[in-house]
Amino acid sequence: MKIPRILHQTWKNDDVPESFRRMSVSWRRKHPEWEYIFWTDEMNRSFVERHYSFFLPVYEGYPENIQRVDAVRYLTLYKYGGVYVDMDFECLANIEPLLDGVECVFGKEPDEHCVLHDKDIIVSNAFMAAVPGCPFLGAVCDRLRDHQDTTDHRNNRILESTGPFMLSRLYAGYGQRDRIRILEPELMYPLTKNELLGLENGSRSTFIDQKLQHAYGIHHYAGTWWK
Repeated sequence: MKIPRILHQTWKNDDVPESFRRMSVSWRRKHPEWEYIFWTDEMNRSFVERHYSFFLPVYEGYPENIQRVDAVRYLTLYKYGGVYVDMDFECLANIEPLLDGVECVFGKEPDEHCVLHDKDIIVSNAFMAAVPGCPFLGAVCDRLRDHQDTTDHRNNRILESTGPFMLSRLYAGYGQRDRIRILEPELMYPLTKNELLGLENGSRSTFIDQKLQHAYGIHHYAGTWWK
């Protein structure tokens, strides 16, 4: 089974900030033949209620909305398959070459981020691709039901319960990692947060150009949930 050519994105409502609109359009321009589905918070809740009603108490019980946004992206991909991408992700090239011959695809954040958080690897959930019923995503969804908070620090609690730290932990312990394609940072996460700050301040350099030469996308780490 091939990963369906469907792009999923989500925002709290239809009032999307202009910078995010521009990045969203970049995905549709590079993938003109793909189906595009935009999910609002209201649509997300209806989806969970209709297809995963057993999970609704957990979903509604999350103390932070970003945890619901994290959780529903896994559930959506598990149900329909396709590609989920955050609104603060810019597309530079058609990603179809990255999807062939595998059942799911994720990308690693830069090594500098791993050092900062004392992690061996950070598998991001800002870009994910999978076939419907992907076993690894099934394991992720199961974990969502069983999680218990392990820290009082708000951001770490979110990252560990539904975000990239949880995803990375499950990947590290997964018995069939050969069925998962993990993209190196230069393909989808070529720039660190600090490098992006410089880029957004207008300091484009040969060094940055070199880091982008193999990139299919750029995650801008807008961090609307933590700011």
